[in-house]
Amino acid sequence: MAVRFLENKGSGNILEISKARLLELTPNVYPLTWEAILSGKGDSVAILGAGFAEREVFFGFEGVDLTRYQLPTIDCYDIATNPPEKFLALRSQYPNLQLNYFCDRNLAELELTKLYAPNSLRLVSVHGVLDYLQPHTVTRTLLDIVKVQPEAISIRLFLIGNPWSRNFASIEQLAMELNSIEMAISGLVKSIDFDILCRTGIVQLNISDKDKIEHNLLPSYGASHIMPDKLVGYLISQGYQLVAADVYSLSNQDLQGDGSKNHSSNKNVFLDNPHGMLLFFKR
Repeated sequence: MAVRFLENKGSGNILEISKARLLELTPNVYPLTWEAILSGKGDSVAILGAGFAEREVFFGFEGVDLTRYQLPTIDCYDIATNPPEKFLALRSQYPNLQLNYFCDRNLAELELTKLYAPNSLRLVSVHGVLDYLQPHTVTRTLLDIVKVQPEAISIRLFLIGNPWSRNFASIEQLAMELNSIEMAISGLVKSIDFDILCRTGIVQLNISDKDKIEHNLLPSYGASHIMPDKLVGYLISQGYQLVAADVYSLSNQDLQGDGSKNHSSNKNVFLDNPHGMLLFFKR
């Protein structure tokens, strides 16, 4: 099995995936993310919502002679109560690498501007965490990121069209997201200001506490889905350029072991909607 689900209380079903399968699904963004970590400017990297962090950190180091690089301090922030075993093993494997895992962190309260000086970050990677936050916290987090002016920003979006969330979405919301994805990768997006992002950039799904808990999520899970074209438009206004994007869907084989259940008539609607999207920006 290339993929299996690992549980961590409150963090949903976290997908563990092989590097080969990851690069099949997302050939463009992760290699740029690894390059930014290894060769970017700045002293630090911040990974928000790190989960198991293989995708950002571990895979990028495989087969690489790290002595050739001036490596940054890598700070991972996550809701998890303990660092994953793979992370601890990696830190043992590379004792000279500054790897930090900050556990039990409420990302809604994380203020990057108090942790990092402007221009000190090679990369801020937002690892599929924005949907956990309330809409106002999503926009505040994005504002916080651009204030520290990282050289690069890598964002993975958990889309409304994923197999679980789409059970709680309307056909109109699914269609809106599809249109937004197409616009985001068209190269025709115009810049928008922060106020427009706040007013039009996020769709929040109405999911009961019971359904959240059954899916290994806390009742505070925000179910906030940012529209990709609005994200691109806002970051353009802040001096960033979309360099690469990947839109992907997991196969039925990938999803074996997922405990999610279909709850609504929408389960047969928009089955071709993508499950996730990665975007890589450079200043």
